[in-house]
Formats: sequence, structure tokens, C-alpha cells
Amino acid sequence: MYSDTHPSVSLHNVAETIPADWATDGTQLCRVPTSVGNDLNVDARERVRHPTGCEVRFVPNRDDATVRVTLSAAESAAARPFWGEFQSSELVTIGPTPTTFEFAVPERLRKLDDETERAGAFSPRVCRLRFEAGAPVALHGVSGDCRPPTSDELPSGRYLAYGTSITEGAAASAGHLSYVARVARHLGLDALNLGCSGSAFCEPAMADYLAGRDDWDVATLSLSVNMANRGFTLAQFRDRADALANAVAGAHPTRPVACVTLFPYHADVVRDDDARRAADFRAALRDVVAESPHDNLHVIDGDEAMDATGLTVDVLHPGDAGMEAIGRTVAGRLAELLD
Repeated sequence: MYSDTHPSVSLHNVAETIPADWATDGTQLCRVPTSVGNDLNVDARERVRHPTGCEVRFVPNRDDATVRVTLSAAESAAARPFWGEFQSSELVTIGPTPTTFEFAVPERLRKLDDETERAGAFSPRVCRLRFEAGAPVALHGVSGDCRPPTSDELPSGRYLAYGTSITEGAAASAGHLSYVARVARHLGLDALNLGCSGSAFCEPAMADYLAGRDDWDVATLSLSVNMANRGFTLAQFRDRADALANAVAGAHPTRPVACVTLFPYHADVVRDDDARRAADFRAALRDVVAESPHDNLHVIDGDEAMDATGLTVDVLHPGDAGMEAIGRTVAGRLAELLD
């Protein structure tokens, strides 16, 4: 989005800004509008105000220009600067006190040959402050000779992802190592991450919001280990998954929508857990897709996207190896659907 308050930058994966309640003059970055969040469960309402996958983007008008960005966070948070797809070694640490950070085009990136300049989906002149899945963050100000990126400096397509903490990338070492970020990079797409840690309950408000968005080209709906672990009945899961998946696919009949079944987790591999429940939830989602009237609705078998050794020690969240495996599997399947 573009903000009248900060016209020299663009805000990616941000649907709304609201006044920050921990610091004056700060605009908090929210992934979902308040009007939608108010109709979600309490945990999801909070999660969509966290900046997972959000970015502040700008292009310095001169290679030697210094751009100053002032940020704060409700608690500890962090952002990783990227220049296009080139990762900086710097980690921007943000706290409740507004702090100003300086950015300039790195020396060697100023001298890239033409072939390398055009190689990635992003122009290397685009500075991307990519926020981690930490506390809510606010933008206070931007100064310096810069502008928002133009469309030809960004990927030509967008990938929308809804799901749980796994979609948010909870256990990945960094946000750009989540499966969503990896899928986007593999396919040369811009990621819109609407993961809701612990609270992806396929609610009607989220179904309507996803269906109503018109800014994406392909979508995945990872449904939903939160519902399997939070006491929803199989019938409740099926009804909600059916409503959400068909709402999104039906609103955009020419765009691929892929439902992703449960990834491997403790129910599958831990003695005396409930492997049958996990299998039933996967089967229910496959049935939703099979019975859908929409030809653009597809299924990806999450349990085949990685093996259990790619999980962290909680035997629920994929670590970096698991995220990479999922990213390659999902990207491969989406590439087929987009072909």
C-alpha cells in the first residue's frame, strides 16, 4: 500500500496503518484491516497486527543518497534489510523507543553488470526492510532522497498464503527462510503472508476477506493444524474449510488456489498420539477439493512435502530444513498450476 503519511515509501503486506499505542506519532503496520480483525478470534485479531512478511520499501534516487527510517516496536522486534534479492548481513533491532536507521545502496551493488541487474524478480535498487514475526512495529518517519519502487522494479505476480504459525514461519531461523518466502523466491513472486499463529480457524470473516482481495495471482490455504489441535470436530473443520476454500476459489475462477493438508507433525510419529485424527483431517480437506464445483481449486498433500526429521524438537513446527523441503514442493506444484 501507499501511505499519504509516508509518500516516499511503499508498505508491502500491509492492509492498514493505525496509531501505535506505545509511542507517539507512529503508524502501526497491520496485515488485515481492523474491520476484519474485529470479527476474528482474539488470538488471530492480535496476530494480524504483527508484521510477519511486512516490508517498508524504497528506492534511493541517487546511489550516494542516505535514507533514514525511524521505527519502533511494542516490544523487541527486528527487520532484515534486503536490496532486491540481495541479503544484507545487518539486522535492524527495534524496541519501544523510536530509533532512526540509515540505509544507502551498498558499494558493490552500485556496480552490478546489466545481466545481474535484471536477473532477479526485484531490482537490486529496491531496499526492502523485511520484518520478522516479532512484536507489532510502527513507522515514524522517512527522510532522504528516495521514492517508492515502480512496478517494473518488483515481481510481476503475487502469491497469497493463509495458514498457521507454520505459514508465518514460526520456527524458521529468519522470516525469509519460511516456506512462504521460499515459494515466492523460487517462483519469482511477491509474497503476501497472512499466517495466523495458533489461530487459523477458517473463520467467515477471513474467508470473505481473502475472497474479496484482488491483488494476488496464486494462493495456498494451509488448513489447519490449529483446528486439529484446538478441539474442533472433524465436521466443524470440514464445514469451515469448505466455506473458505470455495469462497476464495469461486471469487477468482481463473486463479489457482491450492489447499495444503496437514504437514507431518507429532500426531503422526509420537507414540500414543492421534494419527487417526491427523489422517481424517487430511482426508476431509482432500474431499473438500474433490467435491468443489471450482476447477481452479487444487490440493497439495502436506504430509508428502517433507519428512518428520525436518521438524523442530516440538515435532510440530518445521525447522529450516523442513521449510526448504516444503518450499520446493509447494513451488513445484504451483509452477505446474501456473503453467
